[in-house]
Amino acid sequence: MIASVVSLDRQAIQSLKIADPYTIHKFVYSLFPGNRRQFLYYDQGGDLRFKRILLVSQEQPLVPEIGKIESKFIPDSFLDHQRYAFQVLLNPVEQPSGSNRKVPVVNKESLRVWFSRRQESWGFTTDIDMLEIFNMGVQISRKNGMDVTHNMAEFRGILDVADRECFIHSFTDGIGRGKAFGFGLLQLRPLKIIKRRNCHGQYVQR
Repeated sequence: MIASVVSLDRQAIQSLKIADPYTIHKFVYSLFPGNRRQFLYYDQGGDLRFKRILLVSQEQPLVPEIGKIESKFIPDSFLDHQRYAFQVLLNPVEQPSGSNRKVPVVNKESLRVWFSRRQESWGFTTDIDMLEIFNMGVQISRKNGMDVTHNMAEFRGILDVADRECFIHSFTDGIGRGKAFGFGLLQLRPLKIIKRRNCHGQYVQR
């Protein structure tokens, strides 16, 4: 796997006509020619003067004609840790019983329950009570004259790997829906598990 950061200055943003999530989507896809998506991306924000986009891909992205890109290989050992700090932008939706339509999950308590029900399928567990939920809202893109909307919420916390194979798949393929529009990239930072003796002389993990 390869991690890359694309930096766009004011001139690049204007030349590429970066104006909304769909124009970012088109720019990112231009770095990976072909019919199969083998990458994830996350818009790290910015404004009309500067923007950064994080990429994780199975192949080396093209060097853009406009803007700068820095890439490095992710060692296999990066995914061997037991505990990570994480952050991920997701498209929280669910399908009510008896309905064939997906509906957005909107308030923090519902989002907490939604995340809790899915985390084991992603190969990890978290302390749901300590989970930070922010950047809640709707992503709106203009595509072919029509608005494309995605419900969104960002999650931050500490995870423990429960199923290594499933966890690796979640990192390489992303989690949830909307990956083509910048959702699902699991940003990770390995953490050390510290063992300390408690008052009874037993070792506990922190």
